[in-house]
Amino acid sequence: MKRTMKLTAKAVTAGAAAVGMMVGFSGQAAASTSVEMSAYYGGKLAGSGYFNADPSGSVPGDAIRACDLSADGVGIEVRMDINPSGAWRTDRVASTRGHNSPYCSPWKSGNIAEETTVALKICAVKGTWEDCSPVRYTKA
Repeated sequence: MKRTMKLTAKAVTAGAAAVGMMVGFSGQAAASTSVEMSAYYGGKLAGSGYFNADPSGSVPGDAIRACDLSADGVGIEVRMDINPSGAWRTDRVASTRGHNSPYCSPWKSGNIAEETTVALKICAVKGTWEDCSPVRYTKA
């Protein structure tokens, strides 16, 4: 039986929630954006991914995090391409590989200049197999 993965994402910008849609997000978002992405495997929620543009309490700014929510044998990765220009180039990865679920990776952060475009995607991973969402663009 072949399992498939569906991916969704939603953006929260300046306190206003944008409704998540199934696969296919693209385009630019406003500054100071936080992005939440969800990965589904076998019809069930497998994990979530997060991007946080600005620091908030204990959550650093310009940071990504991956959370594996289901003991389904599939890990979750959030990948970031900073200042994308054509072909995908992974600059930062948050991953749950090698950890039993439920598990959230530490925040992976590093300073990115304000208003810099970043590209994000969430992937379900297992060994060399991966299934990734379309790219989602936002601003640091």
